[in-house]
Amino acid sequence: MAVFLKKHLVLILCILAFASPIIGNLLIDVYYYSSLVGWIVGFIFIISSYIIVSKRPDEPDGDENMT
Repeated sequence: MAVFLKKHLVLILCILAFASPIIGNLLIDVYYYSSLVGWIVGFIFIISSYIIVSKRPDEPDGDENMT
C-alpha cells in the first residue's frame, strides 16, 4: 500500500485538489465559509503536489543504463 501511495501521491493530491471546491460548495448549508475553505484546501493540495514534483529526481537511481 505504501508503494502505491508513493507512486500515485501526486495524482491523488491533484484529484483531491480539484474535488475540494466542489465538496466545499456542497457543504455550504453546514458551514457558511465552507466554499472558501474548499478553495484554500484545493490550493494547498496543488502547491504540495507541485513541490513533490519539483523535488522528485528525473530518473530513478536503480534504472541507469550506461551504453
